[in-house]
Amino acid sequence: MAKVEFEHGLITYSINGEIYYVKRHFPPTIPPNRSSRFLVHETFFSYGPIERIVSLLGIGRVNVVSVKLSGDMDIGCVNIEKLKELVGPEFYFSKAAYQYDPHHLPHQDPERAMGFQIVFDTLVRNWDDGERNIWQLGKVPIWFDFGASLDPRCQNIYRFLLKLQDAADTGRVSSIKRYFDDYTQKREDIIGEAVELFRNMPSQEIRGIVSDAEHEFTGYFAEYIAGNIVQIEEDIDILRGAFVQRALTSHPSLMIATSPRNAYWRQVK
Repeated sequence: MAKVEFEHGLITYSINGEIYYVKRHFPPTIPPNRSSRFLVHETFFSYGPIERIVSLLGIGRVNVVSVKLSGDMDIGCVNIEKLKELVGPEFYFSKAAYQYDPHHLPHQDPERAMGFQIVFDTLVRNWDDGERNIWQLGKVPIWFDFGASLDPRCQNIYRFLLKLQDAADTGRVSSIKRYFDDYTQKREDIIGEAVELFRNMPSQEIRGIVSDAEHEFTGYFAEYIAGNIVQIEEDIDILRGAFVQRALTSHPSLMIATSPRNAYWRQVK
């Protein structure tokens, strides 16, 4: 039996033993301009299709929760009216992270989970991936809330880097920054595996995922993601170069060697 509940300011929808947080869907505040270079509005916080795209791209590859749109759920007329009253006219669903079994997630090792996640977050340009959006299942992290993703302004890797730095200055420190701040050879190897995984993502799968998210501008987002996949190794190198330098002062025995396509740590003996 499906049930709508309101507790501590949050709305949940329970069905068949699964619990979802219900989030209000806010369409872009400015109508998309088809004649401009960017076909969609530049901000997507609490925007259902964006979270759905990111969730579908990540499931099975990284530790992320499932996000569903209204059309994916069996709600019923009575509960639809309740949700409209409590949440707003449009809404979507994010599965409760605490319901997951850590043994069924792609990564049980916390360091490996974070390494794959930061490559994924770089791919989708999710800068808001810090501790506020992580649930710990024992020691295994799982990420939720992907609204700060696929922003056209951040597709340029240097603008994304500035966003990460600005967010850190306001206390929203990204997992990306934390991962590179304490970099090791093990983390380098994990990054390499993650880059290879996402670089081999089929273009047909990307098109299917974006289409499934019911977004009006399917072609734009498919191109956005495909372009970032092509340059993911180089983008990771740029972020790594920006953040690992800070670690050298605390690890004087480590040196970093960089090239246009690769970077690595080595121990100075």
